Amino acid sequence: MSSVPRSIPAVINVEAEVNYWREKHVADELKSASFGHYIPWIKFACDSLITHPKASDEEREEAFQHQYAAQIMAKLSVDDARKFVEDVWEHVYLMSQHDQNARPRLSASA
Repeated sequence: MSSVPRSIPAVINVEAEVNYWREKHVADELKSASFGHYIPWIKFACDSLITHPKASDEEREEAFQHQYAAQIMAKLSVDDARKFVEDVWEHVYLMSQHDQNARPRLSASA
């Protein structure tokens, strides 16, 4: 796990991400019955890149842990939420045609 800050795409379209994942949910490609369970994690994934572009993977993991702990009656397991955040990051980097190897990773999934 690298603590070196990673490169962040210049543009992150949060609305496009929400729409992309909504389509995946409609196609039954997401586990949870309610798309609403994913929206906070899409926003967290995008916001964490936008507001903390130079954060290390370890700092992102800490932010994820704080966000998960703040959930009232979390609808996704911590492992499912962590995997989903990483999937959102992967898609953000793919859509921006940014180097996929530069995307962040949460430490507990390494």
